[in-house]
Amino acid sequence: MAQTALGTADIAIPGAGYALQQIVGHFVGEPLAKRREEWFRLVGGAIVELQQTVADFDPSTLSQNEEFISCVYEATHLAMKTHREFKRQALKNAIVNTAIGFTLDEALRGRFISCIDHFSDAHLRLLSVLHNPRGYEPCVKAAKATYAGSQSSVIRAEISELEMPAAVFATVIADLERERFINGSLGGMMNGGDALLAKRTTDVGDLFLKFVSRSE
Repeated sequence: MAQTALGTADIAIPGAGYALQQIVGHFVGEPLAKRREEWFRLVGGAIVELQQTVADFDPSTLSQNEEFISCVYEATHLAMKTHREFKRQALKNAIVNTAIGFTLDEALRGRFISCIDHFSDAHLRLLSVLHNPRGYEPCVKAAKATYAGSQSSVIRAEISELEMPAAVFATVIADLERERFINGSLGGMMNGGDALLAKRTTDVGDLFLKFVSRSE
């Protein structure tokens, strides 16, 4: 179904000459066809892995799973738009999680798919750190060394200034707050120790992370 709907390699330009048609087919159609092929190979490999590792998983039932079909269609559309590997992995994980029964309200699924589309790698990485600061050794060390300070400085201990400049960090935090994936300000002063390692993701933020993360 997705292959038919996204047959982007079969590009034809009415009225175009042979030379132009060949140029478009070679330099546009072929790369898109390769991207589509790589995407379906990624998804197919993940489904095969599920069949081999998850007890009682029957891939033949997926064709009757309307939520799975919708997820595949939406994810495939976005996968064809991007060359970013982290996005393709997040989209693949969303499909896999849906295949094994992780269901979402339709409004949430659409919202989460849209977030994958406009989020950067920095968004996903920062959200993961905010979900469990204690799981990152640099954050733990920074919290222990801080008598009083902001949680922002502790979180940034995991992400260097070179990887994520202050302006980018602030933009990503604002995006996550707007989506209501995290709560409260990271800039407020607080006592050191455990308070600086508090989980900051909301229930919706946790659902999003689960949706785009690899199932164990």
